Amino acid sequence: MSIKVIKGASQILTLEGTGWKPLSGKAMESISLKHGVSVVIDGGRIKEIIPDSRLDSFISSAKPEVIDASGRVVMPGFVDSHTHIVYAGSRHDEFYQKLQGKSYLEILNSGNGIYRTVQDTRNADEDTIFRQSLDRVRDAVSTGTTFMEMKTGYGLDTQSELKMLRVMDRISSTGIMGVSKTFLPLHAIPKGMTESSYVEMVLDRMLPMFRGKARFADSFCDRGAFSKDSTERFFRAASSMGFDLRLHADELANIGCLSLLDGHSIKSVDHLLETDNTGMEKIKSSGAVANFLPITAFNIRDGKYPDMHFFYENGVPFSISTDCSPVSGNTSMLFAIYLAVRYCGISIEAAISASTINGAFSLGESNNRGSIEPGKSADIIILNASDYREIPYRYGSRMVSAVMREGEIIYRDSASFI
Repeated sequence: MSIKVIKGASQILTLEGTGWKPLSGKAMESISLKHGVSVVIDGGRIKEIIPDSRLDSFISSAKPEVIDASGRVVMPGFVDSHTHIVYAGSRHDEFYQKLQGKSYLEILNSGNGIYRTVQDTRNADEDTIFRQSLDRVRDAVSTGTTFMEMKTGYGLDTQSELKMLRVMDRISSTGIMGVSKTFLPLHAIPKGMTESSYVEMVLDRMLPMFRGKARFADSFCDRGAFSKDSTERFFRAASSMGFDLRLHADELANIGCLSLLDGHSIKSVDHLLETDNTGMEKIKSSGAVANFLPITAFNIRDGKYPDMHFFYENGVPFSISTDCSPVSGNTSMLFAIYLAVRYCGISIEAAISASTINGAFSLGESNNRGSIEPGKSADIIILNASDYREIPYRYGSRMVSAVMREGEIIYRDSASFI
């Protein structure tokens, strides 16, 4: 890899010095905005940030590849820390069912919802799932995502869940997206099984086979999904096998799942549409990152958005993710940021922190990505904007000019002049 330098930016958002713990409260405004500097990249990593007064002599001596940002914003790539992006098939018809007044649980209980995707994913071969999922990943890259958590959960049997993990490995091997894998067997109760019998199968047969194949284990603990007791058993077994833990909770109802924070080290608790003061305090004292999914609220809960401002005011660190899935197919972190700023009561600066360094922290990646500072992977995006505050203002436009992953440009906007 050649030495590169990114010069000519109107603004560089480094978020430097923020990765030793997740940001919360007013610290989330600390995006470390810089002017008159350039970013030096060597071996796929950020080597240094130099003042422009040194730029000519550096170019003369090092002869780097020069990337001219031409008055645009340079910032860390987005870290999408909650997705279900690997699956087969489509559920676009559910969009129209929702317009007719059908609820999430009504659609699920009719054999659609997750069960439709489980059937499609089980029946599809690995190449088909890979091809369809890679298309969605490419879409995410075009809107600035450079690292992504990916969950299983549409197999609900050993071979289909393993097939999903293999697809994630293939996506990672393309080099266009960093991947963190999550094993989510407790996503839905398979047809023909009870919750108890399925959890027994997961513990006895599935979990041992997935040991070492994914970093995280996850459970959908909610009304119509899995109980707190089932999740407790699963988490205890998964922890003993070396998995880190993530948790879906309080999306449809508050059934007490956040009490699991008292007995387990959980990295991320996600959705939180129905979280009360007690739950918020449990998150705050646990060290977990609250992960909000505003696009899902937009699609499923008819405008009931998470109260991010409440968490901000109470000093709880949080991240923002897309929750890209068959029911919420949008892969754009730009849209998630727009919804967070427009409807969830936070600033653009806090939304950027939540979409970069805090997402990286929740995935155990804050030492390697989420900010622009020496030693970290050069996962960088250049925006078609001169001011970062244009992000929510122009969320639906062609915002991303170029995307760099580990020092290599993997995406260029066809209308850009970079």
